Amino acid sequence: MKAIDPTEIIIEKDGTYRQDTIQANPWLRLLGRLVDYALFFALIAFLRKTVGQPGISLSPLEGLVPLEYVAWIPIEAALLSFFGTTPGKWIVGTHLKYGRHLRLDYSTALRRSTKVWFYGIGMGIPIVNAVCLLIAYQRLLTLRTTTWDRQEHIQITHRPIPTWRLGFALAISLIGFAYYFMNLS
Repeated sequence: MKAIDPTEIIIEKDGTYRQDTIQANPWLRLLGRLVDYALFFALIAFLRKTVGQPGISLSPLEGLVPLEYVAWIPIEAALLSFFGTTPGKWIVGTHLKYGRHLRLDYSTALRRSTKVWFYGIGMGIPIVNAVCLLIAYQRLLTLRTTTWDRQEHIQITHRPIPTWRLGFALAISLIGFAYYFMNLS
């Protein structure tokens, strides 16, 4: 029989034990983040295309540190503080809570999103990104939490989701990134 760690017990407001959550899954978390980025990047590409200057550079450092990731930080924080999830996280059944509160306050969500950008994806810098993702993956497997969630006392729950939602999330990611990269030049 598997022993349950007290931190794994989730109690709803009515005092009942919730059994339909699953353990932290690095791949679901990554897929949820990819969906969010794909949707946001596709929106940026669409706006650049409608303005009429798809190749416009927002900064001379944009090739090194993609500003799209930085622009996503306050938007993600607003979504997390208002809904407790983002579109990508919702599709893959991930929800964030701060203590006994249902949602994060904006300042906590902003700190978390900034830490994810810096520690989790390495500011989007190509080689640094891969190293940061590997470190976060390993920590999530061994500690069942990430550095930024532990520091901010954020609880992540995953709900079981049907296979079609995984396919849908993957399709959104592929189509969104393809649209973005096709409209760069």
